[in-house]
Amino acid sequence: MWQRRNEPLTKRKTLTERALRAAYAVASRIIYGDSAHADWMYEKMQRPATCFAIAINVAFYALRVPRVYKITSAMIEPVFGCNLRCKTCWGVLDLEGHRQTLMSWDLFCKIVDSLPKSVESVTFALLGEPLLHPRLHEMIDYVAGRGFRAIVFTNGMLLKGEALSRLAQSSLSVLNVSIEADNEIAGEIRGIDLDILRANVAAFVKAKRLDTEVKLSIVAHPGNRDKLPFILKEWGEFAEHIKICPQMGVSEESGEPFLCIEPWRGNLNFFTNGNVSPCCFDMYNELAIGNLSAQTLSEIIQGGAFRAFLQRITRGQAPPRCLRCTELPVKGIPLRVRKRMHSKKQPDSGLRDKPAQDGSNR
Repeated sequence: MWQRRNEPLTKRKTLTERALRAAYAVASRIIYGDSAHADWMYEKMQRPATCFAIAINVAFYALRVPRVYKITSAMIEPVFGCNLRCKTCWGVLDLEGHRQTLMSWDLFCKIVDSLPKSVESVTFALLGEPLLHPRLHEMIDYVAGRGFRAIVFTNGMLLKGEALSRLAQSSLSVLNVSIEADNEIAGEIRGIDLDILRANVAAFVKAKRLDTEVKLSIVAHPGNRDKLPFILKEWGEFAEHIKICPQMGVSEESGEPFLCIEPWRGNLNFFTNGNVSPCCFDMYNELAIGNLSAQTLSEIIQGGAFRAFLQRITRGQAPPRCLRCTELPVKGIPLRVRKRMHSKKQPDSGLRDKPAQDGSNR
């Protein structure tokens, strides 16, 4: 969910922005059963043409059409690795050695240069801390120079010194910093001092360009869900919204087949090894539909692997990996990945009494 301040911190909203936000509030309520995801949707999609394309994608999803009308966003993994070992991610997952640590500059340029014109935003995130890449600021400027809005997700602990200065001076559209409920939980789950993180965020807010927006997000997990109502009071000085995402995980047991909306969001995910996947939670690239070292992006988007993947989901034959995907149920917070069941049985989240199995807030 998004928590909102009474006093906005951003510039006065234009008529177009107000119209799009209203449309996304309705869409969020229809798709997720709550308007909480509206601001997140606007973060990714600010052009009327993008809104129209997504509407067609969602219509295809609703009608179980195995086709994505337009790709409207991209997520790039510049780094497969992290400076932290959180109990919701790298600290509990077997990730070491599964792919190269840094995305090469050549691969990055190939990705950006081949993105369809329908793409509006490029987000640096997935399974790693983007600030670990020494050329992140150059990547941001490269993306912006080609007409895309650049968004970065970070744990914020490297947001200082030269890294902060270079990021603050870059053509960044949105910086989304992952926070925690309080210092005790931050120390236990992430091994960090929340006061240091707060100081880093404050320093960036002071140094950033006027057109760079700062947003905050938090993963709702068993250790903090009782304290989520107080998050905005603690962090509201930095942002008018705080995005609260249910913790995602991978269960040991498979659930019932379901129709997941993720592939119809119009987003593609690009990993450090060149693999392309329609799922942002594809940690081990089990759902990859191609690789840019052997194919062009156009071939991947229009290829048989992507079409076959969509057909399997619409027919109730989702890959085994999909059937083990879970989200932590938290009262008052809509699930991030909409699932329509092919049967009445709902999959067990597998997270009620277990440590987190991922916790990515991308």
